[in-house]
Amino acid sequence: MPKMKLCDISSRLRNAGIDSADFEARLLVSHFTGISESRLIADRDADLPESTALWEAVKRRCTREPLQYILGEWDFMGLTFKVTPDCLIPRADTELLCELAISKLPKDGRVLDLCTGSGCIAASVAHYRRDADACALEKFERTADVAKENFEKLTGSRVRLVIADATSSADAEKHFAGESFDMIVSNPPYVTAEEMSSLECELSFEPSAALTDGGDGLGFYRAITEIYMPYLRIGGILAFEHGYTQGEAVRKILGESSVTLCDLGGNPRVTYFIKE
Repeated sequence: MPKMKLCDISSRLRNAGIDSADFEARLLVSHFTGISESRLIADRDADLPESTALWEAVKRRCTREPLQYILGEWDFMGLTFKVTPDCLIPRADTELLCELAISKLPKDGRVLDLCTGSGCIAASVAHYRRDADACALEKFERTADVAKENFEKLTGSRVRLVIADATSSADAEKHFAGESFDMIVSNPPYVTAEEMSSLECELSFEPSAALTDGGDGLGFYRAITEIYMPYLRIGGILAFEHGYTQGEAVRKILGESSVTLCDLGGNPRVTYFIKE
């Protein structure tokens, strides 16, 4: 294993086509050696301690494997979540949906997060709204295991986890018969089948079932709206994250009174409907 410096790692990452090479190099070195980022910034030419784990991590990142999977964790809503290749990586765009839920959920309200993945939405709402009764649904057991760990760590297991298919009316009846919620939220798979072939390299490492419905990208919005609207209380909110080109299409599914919010980049990102 060759001697490594921070500048060498940055160069390797940059040559692999990674735009944020300096930032990612610091994260990798800090994570695998324990050296603080501030110290690394001050002396990027210093020799680094030998670390097989760091060397392997750099090689993995050069194949364009996502940094978050290599680190095994990622920050979202001010919290650190476990992430694995069994779940979608939490992204800053999704914080808009969390902030909506946190601000709109009534006191002692009930919230249901469909297609929870890592559990980042449900855990964030439960963490910042300790009065809330939170429930999360996930179809895949290995993904649900990741969510469960995050719920235990961040909420003290206050989130009820259900393993079921969000597009199955039979599963909804089985698990939620007689129940109602003040808010139902979801960041479902919304990439179209056509778009899947042109995604950036890193996305090929994420589970395709968390990215696409295999069709026009709107299948989950249609199914969830039809199946779960009866479980929403009068005055309750059904809210979706979606792709930046899908706002109009999702509004058509939810109805004329639905509202679309833009993310920090000015892109339409979250659409919600209030049940009257």
